[in-house]
Amino acid sequence: MDDDEEEDYCYGSPARVTQGDSPVWEPLIEAVGERLVGTFMWMYEEEMADGTILHVYKHIHTRRYMHLSTDGRAYAYTPCGLRLRMQMSHAIEEALCSWWVLSGWDEEDAAAVRDAVYRASERATQEHIKKHRMD
Repeated sequence: MDDDEEEDYCYGSPARVTQGDSPVWEPLIEAVGERLVGTFMWMYEEEMADGTILHVYKHIHTRRYMHLSTDGRAYAYTPCGLRLRMQMSHAIEEALCSWWVLSGWDEEDAAAVRDAVYRASERATQEHIKKHRMD
């Protein structure tokens, strides 16, 4: 496969690092709640081609990343190096659900993870209903 053919299989949007000095925690707090924020490191801020600002967080146990926009959306980092929108509940599961295998978590942490996934799923369901409601 040549480079032109490879590009046909790449989906998503490019992003560039804009700063790595001033952490922004609000997108992560909104996504996972106050209890779980302390289990992440803020890595840097990115700007996508369309102007969307992403904050990149890394979990201290799983070493998995969450790419979260300032307006509450989650993005995946693709094998082609692009960003692709994904469901918030899936992003939370990817970042956190192997935690118990790697280092264990207490019952309060487990409950906080389940609550974060549930809240994200509920928000997505409500957004879907609102978008597709026929009045």
